This record gives sequence, C-alpha cells and structure tokens, in this order.
Amino acid sequence: MITIKGKYLYKNNKRFFYLADTCWGAFTSVTMPDWKYYLDIRKREGFNAIQINILRQYDSTTPINGREPFPIINYDDGSYKYDYTKFNTAYFDNAEKMLTEVVQRDMVPVLVLLWGNFVPNTWMNDPNGFLAHASKPQTMPFDCIKPFISYVVNRFKKFHPIYFVTGDVGFDENGSQDPAVEERYYQEVVKTAKSIDPNGIYTFHINGESKTLPANLAKKAQFFSFQSGHGIGGEDAALQIPQEKRKEGYKGPIVDTELCYEGLTEFGASEVHRFSAYDVRRTAWKTVLSGADAGLGYGSFGIWPWNDSFREGQRMTGPLKPYDWRECLKFRGAKDLGFLKELVLKYGADDLNPVYLENSEVCVAENNRYILVYSPVANPVDLTKLNVHDGQCKIIDLQTLRELNGYIKNGIVAMEPVIEDELIVIKK
Repeated sequence: MITIKGKYLYKNNKRFFYLADTCWGAFTSVTMPDWKYYLDIRKREGFNAIQINILRQYDSTTPINGREPFPIINYDDGSYKYDYTKFNTAYFDNAEKMLTEVVQRDMVPVLVLLWGNFVPNTWMNDPNGFLAHASKPQTMPFDCIKPFISYVVNRFKKFHPIYFVTGDVGFDENGSQDPAVEERYYQEVVKTAKSIDPNGIYTFHINGESKTLPANLAKKAQFFSFQSGHGIGGEDAALQIPQEKRKEGYKGPIVDTELCYEGLTEFGASEVHRFSAYDVRRTAWKTVLSGADAGLGYGSFGIWPWNDSFREGQRMTGPLKPYDWRECLKFRGAKDLGFLKELVLKYGADDLNPVYLENSEVCVAENNRYILVYSPVANPVDLTKLNVHDGQCKIIDLQTLRELNGYIKNGIVAMEPVIEDELIVIKK
C-alpha cells in the first residue's frame, strides 16, 4: 500500500520511485495472454505502476467486441452512445482479473476515474473542436457520476490503486473549456470516491504543459501530478512546472506522469519528428532534477492506445499512426527510465533539491551526499557556482550506460568521450 511522507511516496515503508507505463486502453483492448506478457516485460525493466483509463479511451483503437463498460449503440459513422444507467458486469469482471495480474507482480494500478471527454465543456468534449476527428462527445450526465464512481471504487479499492481523479482535463481560462463546470463534475467524483475509499491515494491528471488546479481540488490531492506533454514546449514545461511549484512553496511529491511519448509525432514541430529514446531520457532527467523526483510516467505510441496490427476490425482514431504494441516493447526508452530509477534511488533517494545554474540546459540537484548533474550533450560543465572541490567524479554515459572516471579542475568538469547525454555524480 502506498503512503506519503514529505516529498516522496513509500511502499511498505520503503522509498517508492513511481515509474509507471501508460496503457490507457488496457481494459477495452488487451487479451489476457498479451496482458501477462506485457506486464512481465515492464516488470523486468523496472516499472512498478501501470496507468489505465477505467473507461474507453476516446483516441485509442476500437475495443475488442463486447469490451465496453456500458451497453452501447454503434453508428455507421463510427460514433457510439452509452447507456450510463447500466453496467456491463463482464467488462468489470475482466478488469478485476487484469488488475489481479498487476498486483501479483507487485505493481501498483493507477486508475483514471473519469477522463475529460466524459465531462461537458472540456476541450475534448467539443464536437467541432480539435478532436472532432477522433470521437463524438460522450458526456456522462451529472446524476450518473455518483452511481458510476461508487460502483468502480467499490470494485477496485481492494487492489490499493492510486486514483487519477481527472484525465487530461484542464482548468485554465482559455476559451475552449469551462473550469466551473469541470470543477463541479470533479468535486462530485472525488467526494464520492473518498467516501468509499478514504485511505486511497488521489491526484489529478491535468492536461499537458499545465499546472492549474482549483484550490478546492488541489487540497484533496496527496501529490501533484502534471504532464510535460507532447508538443514543442514539453521539455521546457518539464523543468518549469516543478520549479514553479517548489518556488511557490509546495512541499509534497511531484510526478511528471506523462512525458513525451516515445514514437509519437511531436505536436507543433516545424519538421515532422517522432520522439526518440534520447528525447524521452532528456526530458525525464531534466524534470527529475528540477523537483519532480517522486517519479515519472512513460508512454510509447502503440501501447497506450494498444495498437494490434493482427487484430481484425481494429481502427485507430485520429490522424497519427501508432506502432504495433509488440514493436513498442523493443523501444529502448523504457529501459533507460528503469536505469534512471535505479540511479535516483542510489544517489538521490533522500531529499534531492534542485540547484539553478545560468545554463538552463544543464540541470543540477543535490542532497547531503551527492551532487547530480545532467548534461544533454558532451561538453565541459561549469560548476564554479557550486564551489565543488577539484578531483575525481563519476560520469555515466546514458547512451551506452558505461561509467567513466571524470575530473574536476577549477570547478569545471572536463569533457569526456560521450556521444549523447551524461549524468555526472559528484560525491561531497
């Protein structure tokens, strides 16, 4: 069971670095043999949590026949309509079996209670908006929230999940959403859930590159989660959001629960670019050393929507083409983040605090024993501001995972033969 103390999460009184893979479409789209195989791979790579949408993910592949949470009417144009007054018991029975497999591997389920497309006046619920190509609005009537949340929390609380109260919803005043309506919905969600599982862990999965959360909701979250997102501003958000939260005085855990998805086309880029393992690694190290050192959420473009090239009748909504989920398991970014988790727990498990340099590309954090420096490109690194002693240090080549002996002279870490990025570990 997860508990929280200060800036960190703990499991069985041992520091728990949240490392979650994202599989939003698990309950609708994954067969049990594939689910077991997938979990075994992620467990082996160091993941300890799986992020899942309880309901159908609006921009995922078409569900397996019969895998719908409510009775459904399908239309010829690909749209559909739910009857929220009835539950598909078989769907939730299967979800319980899948969650049993998660906890048997000593992994934590992270469950989205109500994704934003089910809430009116969100950017995902506009029939003429950005996602009109992906799905028609599936607004859940307000009176159906309490029965639905009561049903799922009563069924799933025995798995001791972390609850994402929201899914991708934003609370900014930007003309494409109504924060007052959204807050009313989510107050009902969290109030109902906490009445049934008062000891559960709750947080809010807000939309990309955002840190806005109404005060009445924020006080009901045990930790702050955000997503640095998948656009050209995502890497800057990975640094700035945790930095701003710490400067505002937030003292709880911070988790970047949705890094740029490996293999996804970067939103807003002037040239077509799919995020690589290096992009994921660079963003992850920057956000961890900027204050989000309670954990990370990884994702790959093919697993979160569960694209299966061999399943007949499957359609992928939206304009972006995902990889087959089996190919995604070969991506190296997942292994890089497992390695990151090991390094953080080895050198930065206790009270890691950001240090701000003039060079914003280089990220630094320290505790009583170590200084950790992330450099996204091999170069001499100026640490004169930190008053480090001359002598040896350790340099970890994050592309090859080799350890090198580094040297500090006059406060400058000498350049070593590293092709991509590096972590410099200085013992105090």
